[in-house]
Amino acid sequence: MSSGELSDAVALTPMNDRVTHRSLSGLSGPPDYTHQQEEAGKPWWEPIRPALVAVGLASRAPMQERLLLVGPAPHDHSFPPNIVRNQKYSTLSFLPLSLYEQFKYFFNMYFLVVAISQFFPPLQVGFLFTYIAPLAFVVAVALFKESYDDFQRFLQDREANSEKYEAYTPAGTWKKIPSKDIKVGMLLKLKPNKRVPADCILLKTTEKDGSFVRTDQLDGETDWKLRIPVGFTQKEPFAAVPSLGASVWAQKPHDRIYDFVGKAFRSGESFQEGDPLTLENTLWANCVLATGEALVCVIYTGRETRASLNANTPTSKIGLLDLELNFMSKLLFVLTLVLALIMIIFQEFHGAWYISFNRFVILFSSIIPISLRVNLDIAKAVYSWFIMRDNKNLPGVVVRNSNLPEELGRIGYLFSDKTGTLTKNDMVFKKLFTGENVPKGWTHADAEDMREIVTSRHAAGGLQSKRSRTDSDLDSDRRMCDFTRATSEKQVDDLLAAFFALAAAHNVTPVVDSETQQKVYQASSPDEVALVQFCEASGLTLQYRDRSRMALGAAAKSVRVPKPAAGDLQKTATGVAFVAGEHKGWYLSAVRGAPIGTQDSVADIVARAAAPDTRPHDAAGTPSTPETLQYGTNCVETPPPHRPDAPLDDAVDLTVERRIELEILLEFPFTSESKRMGIVVRAADTKKVSLLMKGADTKMAEIVKKTAWLDEECLNLAREGLRTLVFGSKTLSEAEFAEFEAAHKEAMRSRDPKAAVEQVRARIEKDLDLVAVTGVEDKLQDDVAKSLEHLRKMGVKLWMLTGDKVETAVCIARSTRLAARDGAIFPQDCTGPRYEYLWDRPDGTPGWAPGRQVAGEEDALDLLCSFNRFVDSGAKMGGITLVVDGASLVHLLKTEEFVSAAARASSVVVARCSPTQKADVVDVMKRHTATAKIRTAAIGDGGNDVSMILAAHVGLGIEGKEGRHASLAADYSLTKFCHCVRLLNWHGRNSYKRSARLGQFVIHRGLIISFIQAIFSAIFYFMAVPIYTGWLLVGYSTVYTMCPVFAIVLDEDVDESAADEFPELYRELQKARALSLRTFLQWVFKAIYQGAAIMLLAIYFFDRSFLRIVTITFTALILTELITIWFEMHKISFLFALAEVATLASYVISFFFIASLDLQYVTSGGDFWWKSGIITLTATGPVVLAKLAEQMCCQPSYAKLRVRNDPWIVGLLYDAYRWCRDTCSRSSQGFPHAARQPLV
Repeated sequence: MSSGELSDAVALTPMNDRVTHRSLSGLSGPPDYTHQQEEAGKPWWEPIRPALVAVGLASRAPMQERLLLVGPAPHDHSFPPNIVRNQKYSTLSFLPLSLYEQFKYFFNMYFLVVAISQFFPPLQVGFLFTYIAPLAFVVAVALFKESYDDFQRFLQDREANSEKYEAYTPAGTWKKIPSKDIKVGMLLKLKPNKRVPADCILLKTTEKDGSFVRTDQLDGETDWKLRIPVGFTQKEPFAAVPSLGASVWAQKPHDRIYDFVGKAFRSGESFQEGDPLTLENTLWANCVLATGEALVCVIYTGRETRASLNANTPTSKIGLLDLELNFMSKLLFVLTLVLALIMIIFQEFHGAWYISFNRFVILFSSIIPISLRVNLDIAKAVYSWFIMRDNKNLPGVVVRNSNLPEELGRIGYLFSDKTGTLTKNDMVFKKLFTGENVPKGWTHADAEDMREIVTSRHAAGGLQSKRSRTDSDLDSDRRMCDFTRATSEKQVDDLLAAFFALAAAHNVTPVVDSETQQKVYQASSPDEVALVQFCEASGLTLQYRDRSRMALGAAAKSVRVPKPAAGDLQKTATGVAFVAGEHKGWYLSAVRGAPIGTQDSVADIVARAAAPDTRPHDAAGTPSTPETLQYGTNCVETPPPHRPDAPLDDAVDLTVERRIELEILLEFPFTSESKRMGIVVRAADTKKVSLLMKGADTKMAEIVKKTAWLDEECLNLAREGLRTLVFGSKTLSEAEFAEFEAAHKEAMRSRDPKAAVEQVRARIEKDLDLVAVTGVEDKLQDDVAKSLEHLRKMGVKLWMLTGDKVETAVCIARSTRLAARDGAIFPQDCTGPRYEYLWDRPDGTPGWAPGRQVAGEEDALDLLCSFNRFVDSGAKMGGITLVVDGASLVHLLKTEEFVSAAARASSVVVARCSPTQKADVVDVMKRHTATAKIRTAAIGDGGNDVSMILAAHVGLGIEGKEGRHASLAADYSLTKFCHCVRLLNWHGRNSYKRSARLGQFVIHRGLIISFIQAIFSAIFYFMAVPIYTGWLLVGYSTVYTMCPVFAIVLDEDVDESAADEFPELYRELQKARALSLRTFLQWVFKAIYQGAAIMLLAIYFFDRSFLRIVTITFTALILTELITIWFEMHKISFLFALAEVATLASYVISFFFIASLDLQYVTSGGDFWWKSGIITLTATGPVVLAKLAEQMCCQPSYAKLRVRNDPWIVGLLYDAYRWCRDTCSRSSQGFPHAARQPLV
């Protein structure tokens, strides 16, 4: 490394003196960076930076590149500790921060001020208990919930931080340390099925070609990814790696999980000579090592890991209904000030008017009833209890945040993960097309026929051989295919060519599961596994695969032979073969049904064959449990029956097969840009070199020979929602391949190898023979398509955010009906001359077009302009689904037009989306929906969905195959996606409607008594004297009205069956009409009228006894509240009626205990009852009649249904009105009277 390069590298690399010296000494450069220089550049407060960051007084230390020595050395403490922390609070910050969360809203702050004012004698107007107790109860419940939730997060964090890992120590030994003590530069030894604790570079693995990892908790994909160790460290023994003197350079941490740039250096190498490191050499934190033991070097820890950079900090969520009530409480506070000011004005500001003003404010404080907060919190708990008790329809549901049940009734956008949420990620092969001569294609039902063809051809000369066959051969093929498929030699050749391409063009590795001892396939894509499994069922089995060779098994059969000796078998590069005996030249694939693994030696196999057969056998000596004896789906013979003259101890059941050996010459992996993968193989027997390719139909159509059936079959498969892959092949001569290989090597050494390799590939990837088109189905979760259709009718717009490929996402959008059958997918369905007009800019110049990456903001605007033009054209009445990828999303989110354009789509699909991008999309749409008063929800099942779930107004987590990360972070934990429909449509509806009416009725309850107080004060010389004191005031908000009012939480405006049958009713909730300024003012005017009627009539009937006026007005007030709530109910239940009766009885009983009520006047038989009755009737009669008139003239949408739950009296009158109207209509038209329909 040159001096300039060294200075540049070191200046960007935080290391201590020893790490720096040892690292750079191996890079042929002087150690010109010291610990003292680093310390001198740090601020004096650097040691306490974490504490200052926690309180917001400092920013986090900037993330930097790093150059690390691989080996035991002290580690720089400036790197963040490897601590997982999802808690919202610390021990010290819990109380102040949680109290701030409670009192930052006006509602609670107002009551806190009022409660404090009662400690000052001049301002006291009632019992201190009535102001302190409700507020203390509300705050205590909130603090308990916050502390419990945060404690659960603490337990989860502690479990992760305490997990033990083997680390290499400076003493040269391995020691187990907790995850929280892992530091940058450490060497760790990872075991299979172990979580990766930090971001690491893979140095060595026990697997020959690399280890597979599971990344489902990072990117949501359950497919296993192959990770390759650093080349020069993989060649060394485990014990020698720490002493190599190797170094690793890693770029500055960032949140892009699919991108990494680094280098690995041998001792003495310059920076340019280092081996490049890519994503394939990394193990990100929270991934799981699936195969082999691994030696890794830690490069990022704690908050610098990809998982942490893609995670969001948990925040407190508050419902929109709470915010609306908070705003209404401000209006009520203004009303309180106005009333107090009016009283002071009429007092002519006499004396200490400011004290009187404050007393009036406190006297009218019941206008903002503190019981509202108590009632709503209890109601939320009841709603949560209802949800968790709905075991029949929502089994396993868990409510983790009881503050948001009303939000479920106002969801306008639902953001969903794909893998594990909408799909099971379980791929199943469906169809294979090999040409227009076989229009129906091939399916699993034809596997038996195809297996016989494969076996017959292999025995006759190999799958790739094409020879002249006799009529008897052709007749045999026809007979094998049951006269339904291959009726010509060409069709048989086409089928075998397709099988060869399917079996060889992939990146699948067969391994033997250590627990089940059965062969399993590992791949980065589950659809590749599905195709390989189909080939296996059809007689062509993948038996071995590494980076340089592949072996396919064919013509397999099950035999019972004498137990083999060591001299009968030979270990080859791809398996174990017979070198003597009847089956010489055949390969051994299973012993007694247990497959042979690549690590099994000849001695292991001989020992397994010699071991006693422990399987149960029947009387004839045949194994009686065939499920424990698996000969493989490609066997063409069943195990021969046991011969009595051949003892079981002398024979063994084996599965043998022929092998097709292939040398892997070159491989081109699938990328989102190329949308295809390729492999060049050479057959070991024929030395034939073949280029095999597969990919998306749009890309493969450009490189295969033109055919008439490709587009039609791809379109048919797409209509069925299947993943489509097109296969092509081409035979290369040795000279062609040598020329191509040389050009490829030269391209890899260029400055831009990616672009150079694409140019080289373009020379050879043309005029391929089209050999097959396949359709693979990704199994959907239960009732997903039905649920999405239901949500669409509810007016909920669906967004699918996935880390998968665009092609996969589009297929799932079609199969789930996220994209409507009669709709269009933009831009995938907008190709060809018909849509050329979409891609021109308004000035006529060409703009962005399909097939190109959105490279900047200009391209993003062009795409959105084209989309708007397509929507305006009205070409698809079924709605349009917008599809974008993660790379395009980066630029689209920078434009203001993206949100408005996406809102016009019926659904949106975002592919190749990182966890951070998922959260960004949700945040953008949250801001867009803020003015519309609709809410967003996000649903997912993996750790990569946590950021999205936390960002949404309502988070829904599914507990499934990918663990409990999403479930624990979510507000509601579900077991299936389809459960969210009932959660929103039924429980969300009821929670929102009930809380809206409950809140407004409690406000009405406070307003009416405040207006009674205002009129009383005005009549008695505008004095700040309460009309009701002591237990009357306490009882009014509790015993006398709480039960009937709270019974609103049991009310239902529609039947459950009606809500399910007519999901369109949910659209009414999104309009926020249940709680609006209009309904609020209605309740205010209702309270003003009723309060005025009660007080003025009581004054009119006043007979010079203050005690009697209190008795009459309070009795009329209680009766008015009970009657009003009775007529507000849609459904009169037994519990509600019982609450009404019990409340009335408790009030009657209280006459005997409360001195403020004149018991003698009530029992004297005087005019108490008729006066109270007239006052009550005057206060409630006009209000009830106005309610009935409004319900009959302005029926809500749900009341237009036959199945209806109107307020009971309204329903009775409306049914009578409708029956009379229909009867008169039939009579005037001369029709006979029809039988009256039953009224609900």
